[in-house]
Amino acid sequence: MKTHTLTVTLAAARDDVFAFFQDIASLPVWSGGFYGEPRRADAVWQSRTPFGERFVALLGDARTGVVDLLQGEQRDELAAVPLRVLLRPHGCAVTLTLFQAPGLPDEFFEYECRAFAVGLREVGRRFGGGELQAPAASVTPFPGLVTGKFYETWDFYTTHLGFRTIDESDCHVLLTHPGGGELILLREETEGVPAELVSATDGRGVWLCFDVADADAEYARLRGAGVDIVEPPVDRPWGRRHCIVRDPNGLLISLSHELAAASRATECRPVAS
Repeated sequence: MKTHTLTVTLAAARDDVFAFFQDIASLPVWSGGFYGEPRRADAVWQSRTPFGERFVALLGDARTGVVDLLQGEQRDELAAVPLRVLLRPHGCAVTLTLFQAPGLPDEFFEYECRAFAVGLREVGRRFGGGELQAPAASVTPFPGLVTGKFYETWDFYTTHLGFRTIDESDCHVLLTHPGGGELILLREETEGVPAELVSATDGRGVWLCFDVADADAEYARLRGAGVDIVEPPVDRPWGRRHCIVRDPNGLLISLSHELAAASRATECRPVAS
């Protein structure tokens, strides 16, 4: 089980900061939107999260500065996210620790950690100071795809290529793959994005690559599912056997596995112009 601790230093009175964190209405702010729209239901609180509805409660002790966020899918099985507001010279500090729930995929836990980091930065902007300390994390780039076929593309990647949805709205989705990759889908003509991104891709000049155990098996599976096949499995000089399929936007997707050394060609030549 992984843990992740975040600390933010604030130039504000401890009591004011404690009152902010103890107020259930502030939860969407300091969780970075991970817990949204808290509402009272049958004497308990419920909140919308990217992973579904959860029961939530806040238990605070003003003397110690402890605020426990209790949360869970069942109202009688709530786990604690411990938070403490500590008095410091010229202000206070807030420390919060997240624990990875049993069975929760790593990429889901990492998404939750990023959301809380965003939330604590927002708290810093509100109260002043705002120096955030967090464990060093690797930076992994991932592609974004602008599409005029938003729902068809979303369905394609989740149905045929194993992606799971971890965040969504009516104009974007964030998808994650068990292999560790992530992909953003952005609806064409979405307001508030750079002008260069308001036209959907025509599928030219970019492709996605997936390392698979057996390119032939993937080809047979996707062909049977009616996916648009561009090229059946073939051995390439750079030591991979791959097939190529096409997504709803025309984007080419290569699924390949590594060839044994004896099957590799000795050179790879560019196409003559």
